[in-house]
Amino acid sequence: MNIYRGLGASDGVAIGKVLIINSAFMNYPRFQIETREEVEFEIKRVLDAKKATEDHLNQVMAQSENIIPEEIRAVFSSYKMFIGDKRFFPAIIDKIEQLKINAEWALIHVLADLDRMFEQIPDPYIRSRFDDIRQLGEKVMYNLKQKQFLDLRQLKHPVIIVCHDISPADSFHLNPKYILGIITELGGETSHSSILARAMNIPAVVGVQDISTRLLDDTQIILDGLTGEIFENPTEKIVKEKLNKQERYNLYQSELQELLDEDCELADGKRIELAANLDYMEELEVISTMKVSSLGLIRTEFLFLLDEGLPGEEEQLKVFNDIIKRSNGIPITIRTWDIGMDKGSSFFPELIDEVNPALGLRGIRICLNHQEFFRVQIRAILRASKNGKIRLMIPMVTRADEVVRTNAIIQEELESLNIPRENIEIGCMIETPGATFIVDELLDLIDFVSIGTNDLIQYSLAVDRLNEHVSNLYTPFHPAILKMLEVIITIANRRNKYVSICGELAADPIMQLFLIGVGKITFSMSPNQILRTKRFLKKVDTTLCKKVAFQFASKHSLEESRSYVEQLRKTYIENIEFFERYEMET
Repeated sequence: MNIYRGLGASDGVAIGKVLIINSAFMNYPRFQIETREEVEFEIKRVLDAKKATEDHLNQVMAQSENIIPEEIRAVFSSYKMFIGDKRFFPAIIDKIEQLKINAEWALIHVLADLDRMFEQIPDPYIRSRFDDIRQLGEKVMYNLKQKQFLDLRQLKHPVIIVCHDISPADSFHLNPKYILGIITELGGETSHSSILARAMNIPAVVGVQDISTRLLDDTQIILDGLTGEIFENPTEKIVKEKLNKQERYNLYQSELQELLDEDCELADGKRIELAANLDYMEELEVISTMKVSSLGLIRTEFLFLLDEGLPGEEEQLKVFNDIIKRSNGIPITIRTWDIGMDKGSSFFPELIDEVNPALGLRGIRICLNHQEFFRVQIRAILRASKNGKIRLMIPMVTRADEVVRTNAIIQEELESLNIPRENIEIGCMIETPGATFIVDELLDLIDFVSIGTNDLIQYSLAVDRLNEHVSNLYTPFHPAILKMLEVIITIANRRNKYVSICGELAADPIMQLFLIGVGKITFSMSPNQILRTKRFLKKVDTTLCKKVAFQFASKHSLEESRSYVEQLRKTYIENIEFFERYEMET
């Protein structure tokens, strides 16, 4: 028995036989050319492959018009847009002419150049968008080699797919009836293969290096999407354990599905507001199936291909209207551009090579410095508000005058567009210590606040959570962080203003107990955490939450706080949640 490990990208356990899908990038021809006739011949091959790729995408889009979600069709559109980008096919032709190499080799050169460019982007979501370009490149390589695409619709028996990657175009051919699981060599949590697997409820493990060359067709394997493990030719003991886990997981999922249409309530009937964050359009279909009070955080810089240029007013309006239309009438919270650090910095000369971008021109700072592009987004949001309720949220606020200036811009654009403000609320992110201690003054100017815990912890504790040397110091339950959260919630409640918390901490069960004990707050989290949160909170009551908040308030050191967190996890979480219980038993 061999065990391989990757990243568990979509929960569940799959047991079955392997079907290997080899990458078009395997064994491609590489050779030099000399004459002008040879160069022109290779260029013609590139142009023929371009046309064949476009025709294939058009065919898939036409065949799937009423089958696949609009967001997947949007990915096809981005493929077609990149086909016309000067950094792709024109660059391939340039490589052929300059390096005197064949078309396949030139394609690899261009993809390598683009890969290096995207590798410089720190943000994992934006960096992972290179996967889309590479998937498009693989389609082109298939056409250069004149190989047929494997049509997974022809499958007659259930299999576990093992491949280099799964593209959105491939997803049209995936039938969950015959696809037990997916294993890919590439991908991360935010890659399209992971998103698609979760959306289709197919167990998946991604990022397993060279797995397509390690396994053979028809090999019996077990895929564990929870742990990221793959067992080749498993022993009877492992099969028994995983079948047991599969049964438990299916039961757990059945319990979660029963909560889709239910409000989030504590055991004593107290209602808790949950909101779903939206990072990419693919999540809208999932969100629409579950009962939430709002879309709690729409990160606009993630919805557009910023490497292609800043989107215009009409493009943004179309996206915002689409979100409103598909959100079943619930309010949506749109965060204005949080550009800076790793996002969109190439458009603003002052952001290039900033010495300390985390403390530089970020969020509202860059927007107020470049009002021409900020006003474009404001107008799109205001126009969209005619179709539904929008909470407009300003990021990286540290001073009251930033809100005053933003309010003035909004008012000017409202008057210019002749749009009433009845469907617009204005708020800001509280994600720095500075904003925390002027939250009362800020609430004189705005309608709501949202606590951005990732940055608040990072700035408060002077810790870069992505720095492996200090990431252990990134501690959400530090007494200083808990006191700041209490201050923000208490003031917002006293002012009768809406307050939410977003970031990874919003889905932490222990933090939920503490915050509910402090006061009224909305938890804004990733869609895949919504049902788990409903299940956990329905088993605790208000008395427990108040007790937890009181106990945390009495902890004056980090050690005391950490000890109490561990006590709570053992007492409540491991006895309630499937994952902790299963790991404890096995």
